Amino acid sequence: MRPGVASGVLTALLLGACSTPRLQLNSISPDALKAQLNYAEFLLTADNDTCATRLERAQQQVGSVAASSRTRVMYPDGWATVADLEYRIHLARAECLGEAHHNEELRTAVSSARQAAELYRNQFDYHSMVVMQFDASVALHELGDSPAAITALETALDMDREYGFADDAAENYKLLLTWRGETASDDRVATLMHDFPRRQAVLKFGWSARDAQVTLESRRSCLMHEQLVTSHADAVFDRRIAATDDGGWAVSYAHRLTQYMPGVWPTSPGTPPMAFPPALLSEVGYKVSASGEFDVVTESGSFADELATKTEELIRTSAPAGKQAQDLMEAAVETAPDNLTPGMLEAVTAENYQSETAMWIGATLDQGVWYEVNASLTLPGLPRIATQHRVEFAFTRMVPCSAGDTAPVCAEIVMRLTPDKEALDRLLADYNNRTDSAHINGYAASITTRIVTDPTTLLPFAREQQVFWYASITNGDSVLQSEHLVSTVHYSGWPE
Repeated sequence: MRPGVASGVLTALLLGACSTPRLQLNSISPDALKAQLNYAEFLLTADNDTCATRLERAQQQVGSVAASSRTRVMYPDGWATVADLEYRIHLARAECLGEAHHNEELRTAVSSARQAAELYRNQFDYHSMVVMQFDASVALHELGDSPAAITALETALDMDREYGFADDAAENYKLLLTWRGETASDDRVATLMHDFPRRQAVLKFGWSARDAQVTLESRRSCLMHEQLVTSHADAVFDRRIAATDDGGWAVSYAHRLTQYMPGVWPTSPGTPPMAFPPALLSEVGYKVSASGEFDVVTESGSFADELATKTEELIRTSAPAGKQAQDLMEAAVETAPDNLTPGMLEAVTAENYQSETAMWIGATLDQGVWYEVNASLTLPGLPRIATQHRVEFAFTRMVPCSAGDTAPVCAEIVMRLTPDKEALDRLLADYNNRTDSAHINGYAASITTRIVTDPTTLLPFAREQQVFWYASITNGDSVLQSEHLVSTVHYSGWPE
């Protein structure tokens, strides 16, 4: 637990949450939604009742999740698992409901598979994306549309090659040969697989003096009285990497408050009166060693004061009208410095450097292989609390470094972070045992991060994070919130 948490986890929780004058919500745990999807999946393979009855019940469960406001918070662009199950339901209906509905259900299955593939892509679950592309080809083949099925399967094979899914590719080539009416022997498949790419990302630290412009955008969503409330924060500033006398590197920033919006007020008119905490978009200067080890933060206190002053100004000038909004404005102004303390700025700076650069120094990653480590990280929504996390990561593919580039010379790395359950349970039990106030009944969080970096230097080019977190308290309060953060870096004179 970080210093300064003596006031309790509850205070830290409220600092990280969207807030109203009095937050009174029913339980909005995402666990119930996941249970519904698990039940729908069970119904697809159960042997009780008729198939039509089971599939109708499965469709009701999936439809309820798809329509839920909680789903729109957790997955603003859509939940891939929902579309995946829709595909399986319609595929089963094509067999169950008879000839009259066969083709209609298969066409709907194709549409669901394509939607699921796109949603899995957006969530960086590339293997599931390829599986759904394959499933779309299967449904097209059952429809009797052989040319479209072959084209869809060839697209799946292109994906296999891009993302390095060799085992899938071998099976898919065998099926492709069969659909084409060709001999699908092992030798023929081996011939098609002989040039299948075997990629590695060999990651080395090799910074050089650089000037860059950083652009950040944060879209946050929160559930208030079953209504989805969103905010948008953004910042544009300059970053400089300069050599130090001892052979290391100093990172400094300029113009951080010139183009900065903290995203405190909701973007949609007619939403419940509420305010978000200021988005932690700005970083502070720091130094690293010649080998890339994080050394020290070179500023925090002075900039934290500047940031809090600018944030207060922006909160006041963009506040909505009305007495309730005025009360919220004063509360937002009062709590803004607590959300922008030097310690919090230092923590986000160190964690961002760790995920973008330090973690990969000297690593060699085989494409498509998932690795796992444990790390102590701050909890989403509880910005003053750190606990052990399970960190899974993979080198997924080679991509252009920046928009407008064409050569795929940068490595894309995807990370999935979840709090360690035992460590989290101990932390919450410790807090609940030490307080007579409201207890924290439950907490859940999920973070998916996409990093784009130059493997020869580990200069970061992009970081994209998808986060959702949930917490419930014994007094009846609950919070469900998500954030989609996109950070891009444009280096002067790049590419060289």
